[in-house]
Amino acid sequence: MNPLDLTRPDKLILKGLKTLGSLSSVLYADQKTEAKAKAELTFIGEKKLDQVRSQLFTYNETEQNRKEKIRTFNFLNNPEPDKFYWLNFYGIHDVKLLQKLSEKAGLHRLTLRQILDTTQRPKVEAYENYLFFSVKSIIKEDSGNLNIEQLSFVLGEQYVISFQEEEGDHFEGIRSKLKEGVGFIRKKKSDYLLSQLLDAILDNYFETLDKMNKEISHMEPVIINAPHKGLLIQLEAHKRSAFLLKKSLVPFKEALTQINGHKPRLIEEENLRLFSYLGNSAIAALEEADTILKTLEGLTNIYFASLSQKMNEAMRVLTTVATIFIPLTFIAGIYGMNFKNMPELDYQYGYHIAWGVMICLAVGMAAYFRRKKWV
Repeated sequence: MNPLDLTRPDKLILKGLKTLGSLSSVLYADQKTEAKAKAELTFIGEKKLDQVRSQLFTYNETEQNRKEKIRTFNFLNNPEPDKFYWLNFYGIHDVKLLQKLSEKAGLHRLTLRQILDTTQRPKVEAYENYLFFSVKSIIKEDSGNLNIEQLSFVLGEQYVISFQEEEGDHFEGIRSKLKEGVGFIRKKKSDYLLSQLLDAILDNYFETLDKMNKEISHMEPVIINAPHKGLLIQLEAHKRSAFLLKKSLVPFKEALTQINGHKPRLIEEENLRLFSYLGNSAIAALEEADTILKTLEGLTNIYFASLSQKMNEAMRVLTTVATIFIPLTFIAGIYGMNFKNMPELDYQYGYHIAWGVMICLAVGMAAYFRRKKWV
């Protein structure tokens, strides 16, 4: 680092803001260390609900049924031949309940561990009888904060199990389609339902990116015309948000690409196109996040350039005033000396002549500076 940078307030402010940004990610290292030491399954993250709630949707093309507070999961290893199931959990901190679910669904211990760990990177893993998908949902709240939620999905032959950290309306549209029989969800298999759930998560990303673009567009004229310290903090907050979006979208895109590359047996050939479309949407969202980051970087440069320009204008005015008064001070200094023999002191109009010379100098210099457009 250049030692001169340490004396610049703007550099110090930026350095401090970036340091604060690096502390925003909570990895729950202590919880992970304790879980490894005990060699047992442990929920890792922030408990956002008091109790775990569950919903079960049983459906086919002609009917659908919804049940709440599911505690038995026999349908997972003994499903009805002509029906499909969507089991959704609100809250994932009840380890015993999820272990019971895991036994019925035949989930690998590693899968269950990843469901319970809210710090997991988005990924997809194929097992013999199911497909595991983990993603991050990011929504910008009205307060301006980002709500980051870990979601996991298990796709089986006739079922989808989804795990949410908290109650939310990510999938309200899908529930309505199931209830009303609108669209193709009730006409197709579980892999189609999974594609719709993932599409809803991607919609959250686009909604968040759209909100950020609107907020940034409102900041641009203020940064150019009236920059202030609060804007710098807002810019850095937006940068952290865009970085978090990008950090989540990159593995999300990779997971979708992996599905299209490996073509898991649980996803039908015709529905692979849907996952390909989702992959392209993830790429578009990622490109938009990159664009926002570049825009914010440009606005940060404009912010400092605007401040420098305003400072230069102020310094130019002060320099002009000082330059005008330097010769006047020089004249006043000469005639303020206490020498006895100063010929001009005997002039009857010496005082008026001195004033006239100083006024002419001041007016002449001001006119010259104005002609040169320095003021």
